[in-house]
Amino acid sequence: MEKFFKNALKVSIASLVISITLYVVIIGLFLLSVVTANIFGTVIRIIVPILTLVTILGFIYSFFIKGKQKIPFLTLHFVSLCALSFGIYLAVSFQGFAP
Repeated sequence: MEKFFKNALKVSIASLVISITLYVVIIGLFLLSVVTANIFGTVIRIIVPILTLVTILGFIYSFFIKGKQKIPFLTLHFVSLCALSFGIYLAVSFQGFAP
């Protein structure tokens, strides 16, 4: 585990894979509608903090990548943070419209 965190590229790749997996879980649960609104809300409350922490960790580790791979990883993590922030903004702004 110690060697894993010393390699910034591996941490950044793992962070992207985990982020994409969590995004797919959120979208999959929403589109399939296999769960009720209460369960979906609980899943969102669990996944969003994990997703935020993993994305921020990957974004920070992307600064320590050496070579030409630095810019794509920084961009991907930044886009992920923007998508997450926009989703949270929409959830907060439309909170009063739902019964």
